[in-house]
Amino acid sequence: MEQKKRRENVAAGLVGAFLGSLIGVACTVIIGQMGYVASISGLVMAVCALKGYEMLGGTLSKKGAVISSVLILLMTFFAHRLTWAIAIASELEWGVLESYRSISHLLERGMLESTAYWGDLAMLYLFTLLGAVPTILGGLRNTGTPELPRPPASPEAAAAPGEADFYPAGKNWLRPLRFSAFFSLLPGLAVGIALLVTAVSRDAPIPLSLAALFAILSSFVTMLFALPMTRVNQAESFLFVRAAGHLWQINLSALNAMDTYRFTEKAIRIRALKWDALSQTEQERAKASILRAISLLTSGQVLPGSSLSLVVLPLTDFELIKEDQWSWQGQYSLQNGRRKKIRIAKAYPNFAPVYGLEPPQEPASCRWGLFALALILALTLGAAGYGLGALLDGSLPGGTTAPGQADSAGQTGPAAVTARTPESAIHRYETGGIYYLMDGDFSVIGVNAFHDDATNTDFTLTVQPGADEETAVNTLLQPISDYRTSPQYDYFQFAHAGAEETLVPLTAEDGTEYRYEILTLYLKDGSAVHVGAALAEDGLLVTVEARQKSGGSGRKSDDVRGTILFILENLQRTGSAQVEITEENYQSLFHLAEELDFNYTAAGYIKAPYDMFGYDAFVDAHVPYSGSPVFLNDGYTLRSAAHGMEVTVTIAAGESARDVVDQAYAALESSGVDLYSQGVSDTTYFEEYDIAVKQIAYLEAGGAVPRIAILYADCKQTGYYLSAQITYLPEQMDEDYPALRLELSSAYALTLPEIEPLAS
Repeated sequence: MEQKKRRENVAAGLVGAFLGSLIGVACTVIIGQMGYVASISGLVMAVCALKGYEMLGGTLSKKGAVISSVLILLMTFFAHRLTWAIAIASELEWGVLESYRSISHLLERGMLESTAYWGDLAMLYLFTLLGAVPTILGGLRNTGTPELPRPPASPEAAAAPGEADFYPAGKNWLRPLRFSAFFSLLPGLAVGIALLVTAVSRDAPIPLSLAALFAILSSFVTMLFALPMTRVNQAESFLFVRAAGHLWQINLSALNAMDTYRFTEKAIRIRALKWDALSQTEQERAKASILRAISLLTSGQVLPGSSLSLVVLPLTDFELIKEDQWSWQGQYSLQNGRRKKIRIAKAYPNFAPVYGLEPPQEPASCRWGLFALALILALTLGAAGYGLGALLDGSLPGGTTAPGQADSAGQTGPAAVTARTPESAIHRYETGGIYYLMDGDFSVIGVNAFHDDATNTDFTLTVQPGADEETAVNTLLQPISDYRTSPQYDYFQFAHAGAEETLVPLTAEDGTEYRYEILTLYLKDGSAVHVGAALAEDGLLVTVEARQKSGGSGRKSDDVRGTILFILENLQRTGSAQVEITEENYQSLFHLAEELDFNYTAAGYIKAPYDMFGYDAFVDAHVPYSGSPVFLNDGYTLRSAAHGMEVTVTIAAGESARDVVDQAYAALESSGVDLYSQGVSDTTYFEEYDIAVKQIAYLEAGGAVPRIAILYADCKQTGYYLSAQITYLPEQMDEDYPALRLELSSAYALTLPEIEPLAS
C-alpha cells in the first residue's frame, strides 16, 4: 500500500508540475508579445512547475525534481517556439499552428535570424536554471516530518545552557566547495557562448546554434549532479547543537523569523543569517532561543509536525551511512517510521555527527572531478546538438532534402529549373521601366497578363520600385500564406532549396544584377501556383506569377518554371528606367512607345496614391501619342488625344474592377452629360482577372456630336485599379485611326469596337 501511495503522489505531482509550467508558458508568451525579452519568464517557469509538483505531490523528492526538470526543459522549448510562432503569424498573416510548424523551415531558409532565435532560447534556459536551483534546494530541504525525541524521564533532564555544545560553520571552510559548485556550471555556459559567437562569425547558424544550446543545457544536467554539493554549501546558514542527548540542526534565519524566538534585527536583510555575522550578544540570545525551543520539543509540549520541529530539526536516532572528503551522509527517523537521508558538510570545526569520528582539522579541497564531468557533458551534448543541427540543415550532403521527400514544413527538395526559350515568335513588352519577352504563342488576356494553352497557365508580370529584400521574400511566400490552411494544399518547392541565402544571384540580359528565387506550390487537385521574384540592387522588384489550372506536376510544371526563368533572365531596363522617376521629371518622360513597336501610342507616367505602395510611386499609362498631353488632378490623371481617339487614365480605389467602372459611370451621370440610354451596355466583369468593361454613348455640342466611350478598370494592386476612359472622336478620325485603335487594343488587351469616321 505504501508503494502505491508513492506512485499516486508522483502522478499528482506531475500534474501539478504540468499545470505550473502552463503558467510559465503563458508568462513567456505574454511578455514576448509585449515586445520585451522573455528570458525572465524562465524563472517563473521553473518556480511554478516545481511548486506545482510540491503542492499536488505533497513533497518535492529527488525523483520529483528530476521529473519536473525534464518537463521544464520541454515546456520552456515549447513556450519559446510558440512565442516566435505568434510573432510570425502576426507578421506574415499565417495561422499560429502553421507558423509553429514552419519555424524549422524558415530558419533553414534564413528567413528567421537563427542567432536571435537560438540566443533567446539559450537565455530563457539560463534564467530557468537560475529559478530552478534555489526552488529545488528549498523543496528538498523541507520534505518529511521529523520524529521528536522522546520526553526526558524527569524535568531535571531538560536541556540547560551549560549542557549544550554549539557548532557553527567555519567562516572560510565552505569556500572550496562553493568554488567547485560555481565552476561546475561554467563549462556549459562557456562552451555555449563560444559556439554562439562562432555561429555568427562563420555563418553556420543551425548546427552551431543547436550545439551552443545543448552545451548550455549541459549546465542544467550538471546542476542535478551538483545538488548534494549545492545543499552542503548552505552550511553557514545552519548551526549544529548537541543537547538533551540528541543532535539538532538549526535553521538560523527561520528561527529568527519566529516572533517568540527572535534574536537579531538583521532578519530584514535578504541574505540568510550566518553565525559569524552575529554580535556576541546576538549569539547569546540565539543560544537561549535554541535551548528554549529544544526544551519544548523534548518535553512533549510541541505536537509532531509543527513548524518549530522543522526549524530546530531533531536528527533523532542519527546513523552514519558513509562519508567522503567533503561531507558525511547519514539518516534520521521520521514520524511515519521511515528514515530520511541528510548530508552534512565537513565545514564545522571540532564537530563530527557521531561519537568516535575524528572531526576535520582543515577545510576540504575543491572538487575538480565535478568540473571535469561538466566539461565532458558540455562537449558531448554540444557535439550531439551539432549533429542534430546538421540533420535539420539538410538530410543529404550539401544541405539538401531528398528529392520527393517533404520536410516538416511541407517542402520537398530543390526543383531544378532550366530556362525555356519559346520555339516560335517572341514578343517584347514594356511596363514599369523594363522590357520583358514573352512567348508569341501566348494570348494576351490583360495588361501584362497572358495565357499559355499548352500548360493551361495564366502568367502575370508586375513591377514594383523601391522594394527591399523583406518585400521580395514576402511576395515570394504569399502563396504559402494563401494556401497552407486549405485542405487542397499538398506541398511546395523552391528552385534553390539548398542555397545559403533566400534569394540567389541572377544576371539579366542587359547586365543588371538581380537576386531571385522561384517557388512552386502544389495543390491536391493537380493545379499549381508558381511565383518568381527578382530584386535588383536599386530596389526594382519584378514578379512573375503563374497560375497553372491543371497538370500541376511533371513536365508541364517544369515548362512553367522554365518560362518564368526565361522572362527573368531576359529583363532589360528601358531608357526611362535608367533615369529615376521623380516629381520633377515624370511628365517629361512622356514618349512614343517604340519599345513596344507602337507608332501611334505613347507611354507616360502618372502619380500613384501614396497608400497604394506606402511610398511615392508612379504608374505607367498608355494613351494616344500627341505633342500636348494633359496632366490633370495634380498629375494623378493623364489625358491625350490623337487620330480620332482620346484616352484618360488615372488610378482609382475600389473593392473590385466592377466597382471602379460603376463609379466612373456614376461620375459621368452626375456631371450632366447627355447620355444615350440605349447606347449604355451592362458592365462586363471578368472576376478571375478582376477586369471590368462598360460601353456607353452620349452626345456633345447640344446633341450634335455623338460619342462612344469604353470605361475600363484593371487591378494593379489590392484595392487599387488602373481606370481608363477610351473615347472615340469620329469627327477627328484620319487615316492613322485604324492603326491607333489596334495598338490601344493591344495595350489594354481589349477588342475595341470599330467606329466609322463622320463624313466631312
